[in-house]
Amino acid sequence: MSPESRTPFSLGPLARERYRKAGKLASLALVMAVGLATPAAAVGRGETVRPTDSCDHHTTDAGGDHDKDKCPKPKPPTPPAGCFDIDSVVHGETKYISAVCNGQVYVLTVAETGPDAGHAVSGWLPVGGPSNVIDATLAERDAVVYVSVLTADGRVQEGTCTTSGGNPGPGRPINVPCSFVTDFPTPPAS
Repeated sequence: MSPESRTPFSLGPLARERYRKAGKLASLALVMAVGLATPAAAVGRGETVRPTDSCDHHTTDAGGDHDKDKCPKPKPPTPPAGCFDIDSVVHGETKYISAVCNGQVYVLTVAETGPDAGHAVSGWLPVGGPSNVIDATLAERDAVVYVSVLTADGRVQEGTCTTSGGNPGPGRPINVPCSFVTDFPTPPAS
């Protein structure tokens, strides 16, 4: 067949390159499906083959042309809205209750004895610290309240909150903000 009688190739240079790469990938897939080659052998020859990802597109040849911007970028998780976690600890004549609301930890002080028994002696006090908390626990020792938190990005931190020393009876509120200086190792992923 002479060059004059051929049908002209109407694709531009970029489209021809994509078409050529797709043909190479299809041929390679057929050879692998028949069992004549493995993906490791293909990589050994300089071809990079990646499986279809969750965005349903293929990438071939390192630095090749693909639609990488069509995939949604993962965002760090955000804590749920509203109040969604609660914990408490009792020490002597005082109970401390924590609640996680909109990523922040708040602590309420309740008298356990005396004329105010069973009643809050402070409002919900923000303890400070991280603003993306998803879980918190309380512990108390020697007039110090410990607030351990798990953040949305998987960090574990602990804050220490002193209590009002001038009120030795029931219902010693915490002093805010608490001091969050302790970072613990990240828990293992499940």
